[in-house]
Amino acid sequence: MTSIVSVNSLSVAYRSGGRDVPVVHEVSLDVAEGRTHALVGESGSGKSTVAATLLGHLRHGSRITRGSVLVDGQDVFALPAGELRRLRGGTVAMVAQNAGHALTPSMRIGRQIAEAGGDVPVVELLEQVRLPRPAELARRYPHELSGGQQQRVAIAMAVAARPKVLVLDEPTTGLDVVTQRGVLDLIAALRDELGLAAVLVSHDLGVVAHMADEVSVLRSGRVVESAPTRRLFAQPQDLYTRYLLASVPRLDDAGLAVVGESGEREVRPKAEVPADAPVALSAQDVTIDYGSTRAVHGVSFDVRRGEVLALVGESGSGKSTLAWTLAGLRTPSGGTMRHEAGDLDRPARQRPLSLRRRVQLVFQNADTSLNPRRSVGDAVRHPLRFFGTAADRMEAAERGRRLIADVRLDPALADRLPAQLSGGQRQRIGIARALAGEPDVLIADEITTALDVSVQADVLRLLDDLRRERELACLFISHDLAVVRGIADRVVVLRHGVVVEEGPTEAVFADPRHPYTRQLMAAALEPDPDAQPYVEDTLDWADAADGDDVWTDHGDGHRVRRWRPLNAPVAEGVS
Repeated sequence: MTSIVSVNSLSVAYRSGGRDVPVVHEVSLDVAEGRTHALVGESGSGKSTVAATLLGHLRHGSRITRGSVLVDGQDVFALPAGELRRLRGGTVAMVAQNAGHALTPSMRIGRQIAEAGGDVPVVELLEQVRLPRPAELARRYPHELSGGQQQRVAIAMAVAARPKVLVLDEPTTGLDVVTQRGVLDLIAALRDELGLAAVLVSHDLGVVAHMADEVSVLRSGRVVESAPTRRLFAQPQDLYTRYLLASVPRLDDAGLAVVGESGEREVRPKAEVPADAPVALSAQDVTIDYGSTRAVHGVSFDVRRGEVLALVGESGSGKSTLAWTLAGLRTPSGGTMRHEAGDLDRPARQRPLSLRRRVQLVFQNADTSLNPRRSVGDAVRHPLRFFGTAADRMEAAERGRRLIADVRLDPALADRLPAQLSGGQRQRIGIARALAGEPDVLIADEITTALDVSVQADVLRLLDDLRRERELACLFISHDLAVVRGIADRVVVLRHGVVVEEGPTEAVFADPRHPYTRQLMAAALEPDPDAQPYVEDTLDWADAADGDDVWTDHGDGHRVRRWRPLNAPVAEGVS
């Protein structure tokens, strides 16, 4: 087949200290019409740099030192400025990682799509990307859409001018499994319908297995292995490829994966939580409102010392709302929240310092939760001084260095700014800052989102070590079900702010009883190109009304909310 994209021996470098620092070395790839080529590798491997060259873009200070980039027969970096502008969007279009940041917040959706060009009407484009009520949605602003809807709008803008090449830069990062599956299936359908050639940049090997026809694995700017997807996943030749594949969590893992130097994979069993371990955190019948909208409906759970309880569900299910409320960043509308040392119903600023320090939150995005103008050491030292757990500056500095070492980082990094650390290092600093208050409850809100698989594995093992060593109670919030299976002792499944199923992790994953839980698991992407295709559950069902018999108990704490098909009698669980 004739290649629409042809990257030939591409090398890119940036100038520093009077010399060239190479970031991409001799990369070559070809993509034909209707095919998808994936670029995978850790942060800093050069995959996004290669993808951006298809649009004639290089970071400030970078330049091509060798090779060429041809798109539809045109040498991209030889084009005059006017022709390059026509290439972008007309011949090549990009779907960026974070559509919320890529969309203009003050401009209505319809106008933004119209400005992308093309002859297809806006409403027709919105219908094409499977968005409901397109005429109404076109009048909304980006903040009035969910993350999945924003991503679909970004796809509509990308395909508006009917390009020949689509560059997908981490298009599903941060999306829940159901939304992710919908977005990927949509991209695949548009690729086939429009005959697009696609270049996919992703750290998620499940996404790559589902989407790509060929894969190139990059490390330190070099291609270490390139092969058709099925062959690469079945018989990886390079040690680094084997290491990446072995690091991916899987739905059938009953613990966290540990990968040896030769790429062999073992699963570390979970820590045993004593049956008589005290309850560190308790939520009973908690309701949370946003104005007139109820976001959380009567949620109850306990977390014991040394236990990891996972909250799972789609975006908008109430997971992060619960986390922020327990941390004191929102106020509940009803119910009770207790720590073993006192009530948590009041905002954080009204809680006694002795209680406030014992419940700490690790934010999802370490990039935005750390002050970019202050050193990471200062970020860790500040809670020590604020909570009075360090007598003076010298003790705070020493304990800060120890905390950084506790999260498996070199204490010498304390003087660096957040921008000088990798994403995984910044996430570890966020954990160290939370530990500075000497908490016994740690709330981890999507802390592995957007991390490379190997970095994600390191962060998860660190969290597991800390809960073993310190008997931390951990409320773990995630949309990644394979990660949840590996680290959590118990699972609570939320849908529209309501608990629909809960129980020990092994019981829920082995025998999911609620149709929504089954839908989440069916939508999860495994690193297997031959995995069964996802069939969306089209059953129109609803939870039973609250009452004394709202739960069906399956033993050992595994409970399922009674559900029924709409306009039908209440069913006992799921047959």
